[in-house]
Amino acid sequence: MTIFNQFIERNKTITNKKGTTPSLFSRFKNLLGVGPYLLLLGFILEALTIAMRRWVSFPMSLSFEMQVILSIVCITVCLMGITWFNRSLNLIKVNLLCDESKLVTHGPFNYVRHPLYATLLFTIPPILIVCFSDLLFLFPWVVIFVLSHFVVIMEEQVLVKRFGEDYENYRRFVPALIPYKGAAGRRYREYCDLSTPKNL
Repeated sequence: MTIFNQFIERNKTITNKKGTTPSLFSRFKNLLGVGPYLLLLGFILEALTIAMRRWVSFPMSLSFEMQVILSIVCITVCLMGITWFNRSLNLIKVNLLCDESKLVTHGPFNYVRHPLYATLLFTIPPILIVCFSDLLFLFPWVVIFVLSHFVVIMEEQVLVKRFGEDYENYRRFVPALIPYKGAAGRRYREYCDLSTPKNL
């Protein structure tokens, strides 16, 4: 029996407080939060911005060479972001299929607390700005950036209730969306190892 089939079997026996069995979809939703909705909103905003270019535009004067260089940089960042996104999903999937409820602090979670949102912020908008050479595409980027901070606040209220002091400490070490502290998750784990009393 595969891990996935084992998870399905376990899922049939798990009941919530109301006595009903949560579906596989609801378990995924609990783990991913509103991330998929934020991603969908991002695509809608980008599509609306493309449509708005008929009436409003803020063109940038980029030479062809500069546009090629910036496009290569953006595509590289995008590919790295997709790899990061996939790594985050794999960590979440393992947590889901193994029916574990533990705080994940390694992999992409070493650098930011919400790598899925960080990937969305730093991949799609810059590519569109460079490809269209239009600063109008800063508009959806700013909207998504602001909304993602509200989403983070809402989701972290649930995470604090679920993981308590562990998540509070993790939040002190690791930034939410911008990885400006490096591999801060490693420092958090070292802090936890030092704080844990050793059995003699």
